[in-house]
Amino acid sequence: MDQEEIKQVDTITPYEAAKMIHANAEYIRAGLRAGRTEFLEFGSAVPPKKPGGRWAYKIIKSKFLEHVNLKGGKENVSTN
Repeated sequence: MDQEEIKQVDTITPYEAAKMIHANAEYIRAGLRAGRTEFLEFGSAVPPKKPGGRWAYKIIKSKFLEHVNLKGGKENVSTN
C-alpha cells in the first residue's frame, strides 16, 4: 500500500472528549480502561508496559462525535 493512500485519522484526548460532553476526563479514561462496550465504539486504552507507568488512550474524533451525536454540530475541538 502506497503511503499516499493511507488517510490520517484525527484523534482527541480524554480531556477534549470530556469537555465536549461536560464531564470529567476521568469518566472517559475509566470507561476506556474498563472496556465498556459503549466506550469501545470510539476509542481504546492501552495499559502501561511497566508497573506505575502511564496508560495510553486513543479516541477517534469522528467516531466520538458520531457516538455523542455532535457530528456536524457547532462543537469544534482543536487537536493542535
